[in-house]
Order: sequence, then C-alpha cells, then structure tokens
Amino acid sequence: MDNFREDPLRMPFPALLIPLIFWAGVAAFSSWAVSRALPLSATRTVRINASVDEVWDLVTDLGRASEWNDHIVHSSAPEGLEEGRKLRMHTHHPETSRLRASFRPTLTVLEPQTEMTWEAKIIARWVLSVTDTIRLSRVEDNLTEVTQTMTFSGMLSPGVPFLTSIEHLQDTSNAKLKALLEQH
Repeated sequence: MDNFREDPLRMPFPALLIPLIFWAGVAAFSSWAVSRALPLSATRTVRINASVDEVWDLVTDLGRASEWNDHIVHSSAPEGLEEGRKLRMHTHHPETSRLRASFRPTLTVLEPQTEMTWEAKIIARWVLSVTDTIRLSRVEDNLTEVTQTMTFSGMLSPGVPFLTSIEHLQDTSNAKLKALLEQH
C-alpha cells in the first residue's frame, strides 16, 4: 500500500479490469441484441426441370453434395438421415483456401420431398450459429423450385464479412444442381 501512496497515478491492476470487463460486456450485449434483431441471411432460388423426387434424391445424397456445392469438400450422415442426428461436414470457402472447417451439424428438419435443414453451432449457439436450409416446391410435374437459405445468428454473426459471397456461392450451387439434374 505504501508504493501506491508514493505514485498516485499508478492504479492497482484489478481496478483496470473493471472498465475493461464493463465495456466488453456492453459490446457483447450490443452484438447479441443486433444478431437477435437482424440475423444475417442469404436466400437464393432456382427452378429445375426435374421432378421433386429426382431433386430430393440428389440433395439428400450427401456423398454427392460436393458435385453441386463448391463449399462442401465432403459430407456424410454416419448414423443415417433422421432429424436430430449429427452429420459430418468438411467445408472450405471457394474464394480462399484459408477458410476451412470441419464440423458436425445437427439435422433439425427432414421433411421428405420438402425440406432439409441442418444447424451448426460454433463454440455455443449464442456465439455463432449457422443454419442451412434447402426447400423444394413442386411447380409442375417436372418442374421443381429449389430455395437455399443460410442464416447466421449469435453474438459474432454481425462480423460475418462474406454474406455477398454466400449469395454467390448459392447461385453457383443452384446452377450446378440444375445442370446435374437437367442433363439428359
């Protein structure tokens, strides 16, 4: 205590942590509040000249996902495709080799010929969560509308810098999916 009295400008170390913790908490809460109010989402739709059954068979064949989705290197469903089961995915961002990830998303929705949705949490759901949905709609007997939606939520979601490239990725994967299904 005597050293503190000799140098009045010197603060004890724990006292410095109080404003740091306070402002980090304010920033984290603000980021969380923004992510709850405005989750980042990208949606793209394509019409494919194929039946809903044909499209469904291809999008649920996870072993073939890398044929039409540039983001996926490898994917599988070791325990089968059922709601609540874990998938295995190895991904990379097609624009840079530095953005790679391996994760085990949970299949949250599986409605045959209608919707497949998986969700992956990064560290914890409130930190960063990614939800990927593929919805199919029958337009005519041999015409199917495919809608892909990817949503980022959680405290770090406002920091996801590449939403426009996610839209480009969806456009590219929709075009590849269309080409695979329409080739005769």
